[in-house]
Amino acid sequence: MRHHSAYVFLIASALFAPTLPASAAPRSPLSAGGCWMVLPKGERPERTNAAEILCLKRDGSGRVRESQFYGDVAACARVTYRTSNGPTLVEIDFSPCTNEAPSHSLLCASSAGRKPVPCLQRVPGDDDPVEMELHPIEGAG
Repeated sequence: MRHHSAYVFLIASALFAPTLPASAAPRSPLSAGGCWMVLPKGERPERTNAAEILCLKRDGSGRVRESQFYGDVAACARVTYRTSNGPTLVEIDFSPCTNEAPSHSLLCASSAGRKPVPCLQRVPGDDDPVEMELHPIEGAG
């Protein structure tokens, strides 16, 4: 129940995002591609503080470039994401990895241009999601 306000925020941001004319389709900042630092909410956006760094392609796939928290997972992790006129769901699959890192997902607000992007991280088996933020890494790819 303590994260109830975070759920309300994500739903409200999806419902009340400014509407665009039909010729300009809404676009999540994540779907534009690029690399993002994943940090606990309110943490200083520095690479050394990032739990992981995700690089997303425009086709809905991605990779874990670095992970301070989960160790050496760059070669084995699979990342996919999808947006459907609302929040963006990023799924990080560590099942091919041998270090027992837990797969998890990020449900991120997808209003274009918002930096940092607020997200809720959910790990299967944990009852409470964790508030996280995605900070873009300018010029990374």
